[in-house]
Amino acid sequence: MSQAAANPNDPYFIDFPGRIRSIQEEMANRGIDVYLGSRLRTLSWTLDAFCPWRSFVVIPAHGLPTAFTFVIDASRVGDDSWLDAEHVLGYAPMGGQLLVLSAVYRCA
Repeated sequence: MSQAAANPNDPYFIDFPGRIRSIQEEMANRGIDVYLGSRLRTLSWTLDAFCPWRSFVVIPAHGLPTAFTFVIDASRVGDDSWLDAEHVLGYAPMGGQLLVLSAVYRCA
């Protein structure tokens, strides 16, 4: 994230951690443990990154979300997003790296 985008006084500032906290507050109100988002709009709104491949964001009840995207695009999504590298993970359509299973194991 650029320094200007990280400055709350910048006119283009978007509070992505605040967005996640508001989702987590609503999850708590509804008794939801984990939110799994897969729509392009949801990914952009929560990650600040464009994910053209089939991707998911997993938002836990507390803490940072984790993005799962196709392995060839994970580095770019990580660079674009406000999340650190530990929270943007790549998957490949091969044994042990199926997208939904990766998300389930991360949540367990």
